[in-house]
Amino acid sequence: MKSIVKSIAIGVATVLGSAQVLAMDVKVGVIQGLSGPPAIVDFGESYLQGIRMALKEYKAAGGAVDVELIVYDDEANPQRAVSYAQRLIQSDNVSAVMGTVSSGNVMAFAPILQRAGIPLIAGPSIATGITAEFIDEDPSYIFRCSMVEKFQIDKMLDWGIENFDKIGLLHSTTGYGSFAADEIQKGMKERGEELVEIQAAAPGINDLTPQMIRLRDAGAGLVLNFHESFELPYRALPRIDYKPTFAGNWGLSSQKVIDIVGQDAIEGTVMGQALDLSDPEAAAFDERMRAEFGDAYRWPVLAALGYDSGRIMFQAIENAGSDDPEAIRDAIESIQDVEAVSSTPAEPFSADDHECLDAEHVFLGVWRDGRVVRLE
Repeated sequence: MKSIVKSIAIGVATVLGSAQVLAMDVKVGVIQGLSGPPAIVDFGESYLQGIRMALKEYKAAGGAVDVELIVYDDEANPQRAVSYAQRLIQSDNVSAVMGTVSSGNVMAFAPILQRAGIPLIAGPSIATGITAEFIDEDPSYIFRCSMVEKFQIDKMLDWGIENFDKIGLLHSTTGYGSFAADEIQKGMKERGEELVEIQAAAPGINDLTPQMIRLRDAGAGLVLNFHESFELPYRALPRIDYKPTFAGNWGLSSQKVIDIVGQDAIEGTVMGQALDLSDPEAAAFDERMRAEFGDAYRWPVLAALGYDSGRIMFQAIENAGSDDPEAIRDAIESIQDVEAVSSTPAEPFSADDHECLDAEHVFLGVWRDGRVVRLE
């Protein structure tokens, strides 16, 4: 079985017993949300942890490329993200870029990277159209290794309509929350169904009791939770004698959420997922991450996709045999034999598909007995 990393000595290596090859030095930029709203930080730190673990293992296995990560914190601010993208190109002279959490930030700086001819593996941004906007350009430099919003919403709505008579929606008034609400309402309409109640709340609010009362009174047995403060809807339930099933985006799989609301409250909560911890490879990855990062490791699926994106990036650079961004772009697009810990396939990309996860690779997870497992 091929490995994503090859045992090639760093420094001077012998090829066919005679020719000598020197290891390459390649800079890779990383833009992530590492400060600001807690949910943003959890996303950004977890994805970055996966990238760092991938690089550590790549180097330990004798990877032929000496990769330097140049990491910037965009603070979930699009202007800051654009500024860092420009710095990575103009001052840091990176050959490729990875990141960031906020879809709006990615959409702000992706055109800059596209024009500069610098490959981007976006993540963990989730908005549906990130790669679609560029895929028809010849060539497109924009890739993504993350969940895609439409894919998890489609899975969720199919399951929800089959199992519940009445479905309600709670979402934030942020750009993301409004985008998700539009996707959900469009998906319900396509299925000939309607939500029984829609409630919105601003970011930073600390009590969702009024919104949950309205969802209770509408009889919503399933509440789609697309507010970035994932834990808040649970807090109101004991006071209003209401126990719906919650489903939402992959944020609901964070260890931080269960730590706040408790195992009993979160039991049965459903979310989009791309990591099955019942798989031995995924479970082994989870153990390595816990050993490496301790209590700072909170989000297995985010870390797994960061890890897989790092493995793809570092192997593509090695395959390219160059720090030339165009050669690296071509190597990312044509990479094969990826042994991912997430549900990312062995050949994740093609000329007309720059998403590492397609609809068939996304499934629903559920909290059972303190861990997220595949929903059967």
